[in-house]
Amino acid sequence: MASNMKLFRATQQTLLREAMSQLEMTREEFAARLSVSRRTLDKWLLPSESSDFRALPEMGRAYIQEILTWHSVDSSASNR
Repeated sequence: MASNMKLFRATQQTLLREAMSQLEMTREEFAARLSVSRRTLDKWLLPSESSDFRALPEMGRAYIQEILTWHSVDSSASNR
């Protein structure tokens, strides 16, 4: 859980990539889980210097945090 707290302070690109990794989701699956288009997710993943970059809304960051928290709780319960 402590590693998840570090993630929430990470750049949005790191947060998104790590979330997809922890959840074992493709970009298409993760975009669908967040109810956004694949293109929106791709723009969030671009370097901040890119002209097509879009900032991840704080609500999106909070939603990803909630998903990861539930995933970690669910994973812990499954390992018992």
